[in-house]
Amino acid sequence: MRNFRQPTLRQIEVFKAVIETGTVSRAAETLHMSQPAASKLLSNLEADSGLELFERRRGLLVPTERGQRFYEEVDRIFTGLDQIGLAIDNLRNEERGRLTIGVLPALSGRFISSAIRSFSDVQPDVFISLHARSSSYLVDWMRSGKVDVCIVAGRVDDPHIRAEPLLNMPMVCMIPLDHPLTALDHLCVADLADAPLVAFMHSSYTRHQLERIFDAEDRRPRIVTEATTAQNVCELVAAGIGVGLVHPAYVETVEGRVAVRPFVPESYLDFQLCRLRHGRNRQLVTTFVDQVRATADAFARDHSFIWSDRSSQ
Repeated sequence: MRNFRQPTLRQIEVFKAVIETGTVSRAAETLHMSQPAASKLLSNLEADSGLELFERRRGLLVPTERGQRFYEEVDRIFTGLDQIGLAIDNLRNEERGRLTIGVLPALSGRFISSAIRSFSDVQPDVFISLHARSSSYLVDWMRSGKVDVCIVAGRVDDPHIRAEPLLNMPMVCMIPLDHPLTALDHLCVADLADAPLVAFMHSSYTRHQLERIFDAEDRRPRIVTEATTAQNVCELVAAGIGVGLVHPAYVETVEGRVAVRPFVPESYLDFQLCRLRHGRNRQLVTTFVDQVRATADAFARDHSFIWSDRSSQ
C-alpha cells in the first residue's frame, strides 16, 4: 500500500492561489515565485496526496470535484488564520480609526482599489483591512461583525443588513478572440443556442440569470464547463473553451484577450453593497459607501463603449 505524505504549506499556498487566480502563472506572480517552481509544487501536491486536483484542458487547469472540495477546506483553514492576524492587527491599531472591507474576488482589483484610494483621500488616517472572499463568507462575516461593509453577488435577505444594488449593468458576451461569433455586432439567445458556454456553478446568482434568460425562450444553454470564480470563468473563455455571459466587471482580468459584445435584449446583473443597519464605524462606513457609489458611476461611464462602439473591440 502506498504511503502518502503530508502536503507542505507552500504546496497548499500554490494550490489556493491557482484556484483563486485561474492560472499557474498568475498564482506564481501573486506568490512572488517562478512559474516552473509553482508548477512543480502543484504536481508534488497531487503526488503526495494521491488526489487528482485538476484536469488539464487546452493548457488550462480546471479544478476537479475533489479539487474544489479540497479548496473549500483549505479556504476555511486559511480564513481561521486570517482571523488570528485580524485580531493582532486590531490590537496593534486600536488607537486608530479602522474600516474592515469585504469584497468578491472579481471586484478585488482595480474597482475596489479605486474606491479605497478615494476614501483614503478623504480619510487619510483610517487603517483599512481588505478581504476578498465568496459572497456566503462575506455575508456570514458581516452578521458576526467581522466586516463593516462588503460587496457581494446575489440577494441578501437579512433584516439586520442594509443592502443596495451596485453596478447594475447589462450582461455582456465574452468571446474567445478567434471565435466566429466575434463577427456579430451583438448576440442573443438564438446566436448562443449551439455555442459551447462557460458558466458559473448552479448555486451562483449569475448562473441563475443565465438559465432564466434561456428558459424565457424555451431553450437550454449548452454548458460545457462550469467554475466557481469569475477569474476561472474568464480564463476559460480566454483559453477558447467557450463563450461566457457575464457582468462587465468580470472582463477586467482578461482585457485584450477576449472580445466583448452586447447581449440583447438587455438583461441586467448587479452586486449588493452591504452594511449593518446598526453597525460600528457608521460615519466611516457612510463615507466609504459614498466613494464606492462614485467609483461605480465612473466604471459604468468608462464601460459604455461596449454598447456604443463595437469598433473598439
